[in-house]
Formats: sequence, C-alpha cells, structure tokens
Amino acid sequence: MNAGVSKKIEDTITRSALGCLFARFAGHPFKLEQARQAAKGEISGADILAALPALLSSGIVSAVRKAWGEKLYYLSLPSLLGVPYIEAYPPLREQDSGLITLRREAGTGLALDLFHSLAWIAKHGLRITAKGTIHQKERSKLEGLISLSDQDAVGLGLSYPHADVYSPALAVVLDMMLAKGLIVKDRPKWNLHSARLSSWLSQDIQGMNEQLLLEVLQRYVPADARLQHIALRLVAYDLQFGQWYSLEELLDSLHERALLEEELTTEQRVWIEAWLEALCGFGFVELGVIAAEGTAFRWLLDRKGLASLGRERVISSKMAQIDDHADEPNGEISSRLPVGLIVQPDFEILVPPDFSLAARFELEACAEHVTTDVMSVYRISRSAVDQAAALGRSVQDIMDLLSRYAATVPDSVRVALEQWGREIGRTELMEAQLLRCADLEAAERIASMSDLGEKLERIGPQHFIVVGEQSAEIIKRLETERLAPVSSSLVSSSDRMVYPRLIGTHGELGEDKGHPNSKPSEAFEAQGWIYKGADLHFYESEHGVPEPEELFPGLTSLPSIWWKESRPYHLSTARKLVELALEWQTKLRVKVGDEELLCLPLSVEGEEVWQLKVRCLSSSLTAWNGEAERLLVPGEWLAIQLVLPEGIGQAFH
Repeated sequence: MNAGVSKKIEDTITRSALGCLFARFAGHPFKLEQARQAAKGEISGADILAALPALLSSGIVSAVRKAWGEKLYYLSLPSLLGVPYIEAYPPLREQDSGLITLRREAGTGLALDLFHSLAWIAKHGLRITAKGTIHQKERSKLEGLISLSDQDAVGLGLSYPHADVYSPALAVVLDMMLAKGLIVKDRPKWNLHSARLSSWLSQDIQGMNEQLLLEVLQRYVPADARLQHIALRLVAYDLQFGQWYSLEELLDSLHERALLEEELTTEQRVWIEAWLEALCGFGFVELGVIAAEGTAFRWLLDRKGLASLGRERVISSKMAQIDDHADEPNGEISSRLPVGLIVQPDFEILVPPDFSLAARFELEACAEHVTTDVMSVYRISRSAVDQAAALGRSVQDIMDLLSRYAATVPDSVRVALEQWGREIGRTELMEAQLLRCADLEAAERIASMSDLGEKLERIGPQHFIVVGEQSAEIIKRLETERLAPVSSSLVSSSDRMVYPRLIGTHGELGEDKGHPNSKPSEAFEAQGWIYKGADLHFYESEHGVPEPEELFPGLTSLPSIWWKESRPYHLSTARKLVELALEWQTKLRVKVGDEELLCLPLSVEGEEVWQLKVRCLSSSLTAWNGEAERLLVPGEWLAIQLVLPEGIGQAFH
C-alpha cells in the first residue's frame, strides 16, 4: 500500500477513534479495557486501542497512575476545546431575538471580581485565623466587593474546605485566584504573588475571561459524561457572540446524535439550569425565555481565543497536523489607540471598559472606587491621597498617572492635588527596630565597631536604632562578638503591606522589585481547592505510552500468517483465531463464495459444533442483501483473516 495512502487511512482512523472516545466518555476518565466500549460504526474496539498511543503522544488524551499502579485515561475538557475537528455536535439555529424575553442580564464578570478582590488584598492584606480561615472582617469586605452572588454558585453543589465559613460566591473567587497562582498562603496571611499578578493584569478582560471559563469547565462540571457534553456544547465556538440559542434545541440535538443516550434525570436538569445561572453570574452569558419553548441563552464572551487556549494544553503538534484546514483564531493585533481615562472637574474619573487593568490597579491605590458598570467611576479626594501616601504613592505619582492616561487633567484637580501635596507627607510615623543593651559596657563595644557605623544609630547610652532593613547583618556581626540578642521581636519586611507597583515610569508593565514575591513567574502547580469533576488531580501524571503488547496481550506471539493472509484453517485453529478477534475486538475478513466480507465478530455460539455471529460493515452489506448481522458456520467460509489495526502488525512482525 502506498505510504501516503496508508498514513491518510491511519489518520482518519485516529480521528474517528478520538470521536468515539469523545462521544462515549467526554472528559470522564476510563480504564484501558473500557476504551473498547467506545467502539461505534466502522470503528472497532481494536481501532480505538491502536489509536491511543498517538492520542496520548499528542496530549489530547492524558493519563494518571493511581498509587497501586492502575492507570486512568481521560480527555481533558480544556484540551477538547482545542480540537475543532471533532464534528460530533450538530449545528443550532439562531433564534429570532424579537420572540425572546430577556430574563436575566449578565453580571459584571468574574474577571472584574478577581480584580477588585486583588486590589483590596494589596491594600489591606488577608489575615488567617488560627483555624486556617480568613478573618471574618476581611471575608465580609471581599463579599461586598464581588458581583457574583451565592445564588449564582450554590446550585453547582461545589465542595471546598471550610464550607461552613466561606460563602459559595467567595469560595469561587478565592478558587480562581488560587488556580491562577495570584495569591499564596504564607501564615499568618495570604500574600499576592506580584510577578503572576503583573502577568495576569497585562491581559485584557476578554483574555482573562477565556482563561477563567477554561478553569470553571475543568473544575466545576461533574464527572458525568452527559453533563460534560452539555457543558462543552454550550461553549462550542460555532455559537456566535450575541446570538440567541434554545437550550431545548441543544439538548434535543445531542439526543439525536446519541451523545445523550438516555433521558436526563431531574437532578441533571436542575444542574443544567444552575450551570446557566452560574455562567450568567460569571458575566459570560445572558438568559432569556422563548415563548412556550423554555430557556434561551446568548454569549457575551466571543471566545475567539478559547480553542487556541485549549490547544496550548496539547503538548505536541502531531494531532493538529491531522486536520490542516482547522479554523484558527484571528491573531491580528489591534491597531487601536490605547483607551484612556476621563478626568472630570468634579474630581470623578471615568474608566472605559477596555482600559488597561494594570494601570487601573495603580488607580485603585490613588483614588476611591465608586462604582463599576459599563463605565467604572473613581474619585480623587483628600482621603484617597492619604491612602495613596500610605501605599507609597506621592502626589507627584498621582499626577503622573493621570497625565499619562488622560487626555487632559482639569485645573481644579491639579490645584487640589498640589494643595494636598503640601499638607500630606510632611511627617511620617515609622516602625523602628530598637537594639537595647543590658549594660553600658556592651553598648560601648557595639559603638566602637566601625563596620556597624552606618547600620546602627545611637539614641541613648544603651540604645541603638537599626537603620534600614539590616537586622540580619547586625545580628550576624554581634554573634562574632558574643553580643547577639537572645530573642528578637524584629519585624520582617515581608510582614509589612507592600502595594505592588506594576506600572513603570513610561506606562509599561514594571517589575515590583520591592515585593517579596517579585521574582519572575515560574512554572507552578495550580492550587485551586474546588474540584467537582473526577479527582484526577490526586494522582500522579503518567507520561508513558502503552506498548502494543499491553494493548493486545499475546501480540508478540501471534502467528503472522493469521493477519497477513486470508486462508482456510482447521476447525480448532479457526476457533482460536475467532476467539482472539473477539477478545481484542478487532475485525475479520471472511471469504464466502466469490465475496470477501469485512465484519466484526459479536459472539461464538456452541462448542464442538459452533457458529460465529458477526456484524457486517458497510462495504459488505450489499453482498449480504443489506443484513447487518448474520450467523456464519465455519463450513460456509473458504478463508478467514484477522484484520489488525493499521500499523500494529507491522510494528512487531
């Protein structure tokens, strides 16, 4: 067979095998022996197992290993979004918007909920109690900042630590911050990771929401193949931004394609409605009602980059080569001018929805947040300038920020800022570190150490002030003179609030060198605490690919003539061949009269006198007068051959 034709057949079978696995399991995990259950149509169980190594190498299928060695395989939900050649979903009709009544508008969005929470944490910190939970005061403040409500999330039935303490809405926001590595636990509080924060805020709202949608798909959808199919169909890229679609039509279409083989239970239908409410609360969709037809929905997130993000989870490009004409997201960079602030004479600042979030994060340090809607509103005030000074921002910093991002700054605002600048920051109350000596002789010895002259300032006969953050060096030096303090209550710089400075002097993203978490963002393992789906995150990743002998036990000792030639066999040998085909669920080629038929063995009936039940594949139906299934007696066929999946036999013989 021509190598190019062979490769094309192999690719077609691999794609079809992927479609079978997807239809049967969606993102639900399966064992190796269960993979054969996905066989459908012309694709046999053996075809699916033979395709598994290529799917694993491509990253579309992943595997984990349990503690006792058992392996589980799965198609990750985010990765499935990056495989546009799965054509399992039928198209949906766009509904007439004139026939739809808007039932619920979308929330302001999960991305903005994270933004406001992160800005508040940067200003106030997030303390942890002895029980390991966030203090009630901080919890209440965060709950007041986010638009997501408990009603939006409670119907998902999410499980998470301290569910009696954290409300469902706050748990979701914390989970997303943990999943993206934006906060890290460092007793006695949670800290921001400024490098990851800078990277996160360098994106636009669209990019953030796409990433958050991937996270909720992976974390909040139950380990139920039917619900996963529904969740994936709802986000599929063919559903256009701003167009209404019918939920009932979506469900009916999945039934027609046998992706939902049974009627949904009451519990499943309740979850679907709760999922749509959550997507609405996350700011992704709006919900409506179609007269006498039920729920309608439309996307406010266009999801252009969603397939690309899913494709990033696919660690090899092999499978992408299978379908070279797959739609690619538009990679053009916008040529629009940067969106700016509007500073008004009454000290209000209007922030457009597309304004840089990194710059807006700096604005949070310098102005009071009033409201968030299509346009967000901030206000410059004397108390806001006080807050900015406490966070390390001078009046000149505020002026620079406004001048950089606003077309004009009214004179009334400039004059007020200059006046406040003369009144603020003229004195500063600082937390100092005091070195106290037990006697005058020790104090004199320390005063005589010339190398400590710039690190200690003597303020009394037996007292010194530590200059700057040099306590560690001072203690080390005093240890050499046997003068080191027995105990120390020195305050570590990492315990003090530091509001990250993410904007450089010319508006570019800057690295906050003064923050303890300002190192470049390294690879990290997501630490989110909500997993509604399969608990695969508890197991060790398996990167190996099963060998053909593992997929087809006995392959290496298989007589090559069984699969290389179509020929007659002794009755006992023919039975062994047929039973092996049943075990492996591979195809048979049977010659009956002048016809050579391709079929799948279904069962062997009888002992000494036996017959074979087969299902003929489409190419053989004409010869069998359209009969799909038939019983064959060994004496009927002139020759028989084991048909191994493409490439398996050649690899070992």
